[in-house]
Amino acid sequence: MTTEDRSESYLPLPLLLQRGARWFSDELVARLDAAGVTPVTPAHMTVLAHLNHDTSLSIAELARRAGVTRQTMHRAVTQLIDEGLLTSTPGPGFPRSTLIRLTDTGCRRRDVALGILRDLEQVLSSQLGPAAVAELRDTLRRAWPR
Repeated sequence: MTTEDRSESYLPLPLLLQRGARWFSDELVARLDAAGVTPVTPAHMTVLAHLNHDTSLSIAELARRAGVTRQTMHRAVTQLIDEGLLTSTPGPGFPRSTLIRLTDTGCRRRDVALGILRDLEQVLSSQLGPAAVAELRDTLRRAWPR
């Protein structure tokens, strides 16, 4: 590794990805707050983003889609149920299985948050160009296909 590789001009890719994720997260929280909507954490947004208005999923399926453990998903789901954004109903099969669904409040908060995230992608597009952002999305989707 050269001296230049250790400078600010060369940062390892995980750090650059973390910077981008932090920018999106910070902007999302600020814009939700400005819109008068109680902000959601990145972990909670991961849960909400994987649910649709008319979809019920098990915690195990949500965890698989988000790429986290069932325990991590269970913790986030429990918090969102306590906030009134999700409901839990008994699922078929295994006695302890439950199906998770968005409440009307959860749908509204999810839709506002996703709208803000789309706006933030437009901000990024204005800085990098639409083709670069489209390529970035495609590259990241192919790199981690979950």
